[in-house]
Amino acid sequence: MTLTRATVAVTWGGGSQAYDMDEGRRLWRTKATGTCRDSGAAGGRALLVLVSCSRKDTSATSWEGTTYQVRKVAPDTGRTLWTYAVASGVREIKVPSSEPAVLAVAAGDTGFTELLSLDDRGRNRATIRLESGQYLGECTDALDYRVIDDCPTIPVGGGQVFLRSKEHDDGGHPNNWIIGFDLATGKTVKKFDSGPNELLHPVQMSGDRLLALRESSDRISPMALVDLDPKTGAETPYLYFGLPLEAESFTLTESNDILVHDGRLFFGAKEAVGPTAKDGKAWIWLALGIGSAAEKPASAAR
Repeated sequence: MTLTRATVAVTWGGGSQAYDMDEGRRLWRTKATGTCRDSGAAGGRALLVLVSCSRKDTSATSWEGTTYQVRKVAPDTGRTLWTYAVASGVREIKVPSSEPAVLAVAAGDTGFTELLSLDDRGRNRATIRLESGQYLGECTDALDYRVIDDCPTIPVGGGQVFLRSKEHDDGGHPNNWIIGFDLATGKTVKKFDSGPNELLHPVQMSGDRLLALRESSDRISPMALVDLDPKTGAETPYLYFGLPLEAESFTLTESNDILVHDGRLFFGAKEAVGPTAKDGKAWIWLALGIGSAAEKPASAAR
């Protein structure tokens, strides 16, 4: 299920259908045809539907015998606006952004191998290769394999897509960087280095700027939420904070959601695993919010 422009769209393999968000009435419905199935939908600014088609050749493995299409669909009518046929040999497709359309493609044995930037007619504008794992982009599918648009570490905005590098260890000093790629050309634009003993994690876009989590690994420097300006390369801190030892695992993007809203930073576990009967009761961290510690105005204090 996904949301886009006052519409709720649902896919279940046998087809797709959409409902008006205000009244709950069904707007349209499509059914699977032949060997093709709707395998997920991505919402937000536009609606993209992933279609998987199986070959009748039973000698092929499940992924070798599957081809994919990505369709842009009008949310109010279900009409297909354009179709992009993904090259054969792809194992998996995710959608970090529906508008502009950006696809994450897994064409190798493990992980995503490239990002595809599409134009407003569904044609390939640029291909961004992830350099054999040098750049990391995760999309979550642990809870439902039909969720294709949960890619929190691949923010898209301002004509760019942002990726973080894998962690490097220079003499016991971990570090990495975030780099922006131009969606029109696939070329790199700006690079933001974490510096020694710190790591940078993309969080989300704020207009044309990127919000990122600066994680300290020396337990001396505080963590920070920072603003990265792709035009100038400048970094502006928003919040400095520390996490309780029991909550430090919240920075693991694979198992947690990280969100900035209304000037506050929120961490939330994607799922909770309770204690066994043998262990008895236990406190489990599920969510944590970080706000500003600025003093209240004098009028408010009175």
